[in-house]
Amino acid sequence: MMKLSTVFFIYLPLWWLTFFMILPIGVERNAEDGKGYDAGAPAKADIGKKILWNTVFSGVIMAVIVTVTDLHIVNWSALFSQ
Repeated sequence: MMKLSTVFFIYLPLWWLTFFMILPIGVERNAEDGKGYDAGAPAKADIGKKILWNTVFSGVIMAVIVTVTDLHIVNWSALFSQ
C-alpha cells in the first residue's frame, strides 16, 4: 500500500501537468479590439470548470497508478535500482 505522502507528492506534479494540458481546451480569442485588450486573451476562460475537470482527470490517473503499484503489475524498485 502506498503511503499517503507518496500519493500526494506524485499527485501534485501530475495535477499541474494535466492542468496545463487541459487549460487551452475550448479557448476562444477575445474578438474586441482596442486599447486595453490583448488579442491573445480568452473571451471566457472557465477556469473553475477546468480546475474541477482537471482534479477529476488527474484523480483517475492517480487511481490507476496506485492500483498498478499495489497489485505489483509494475515493480518500480526493480526498474529504478541498479
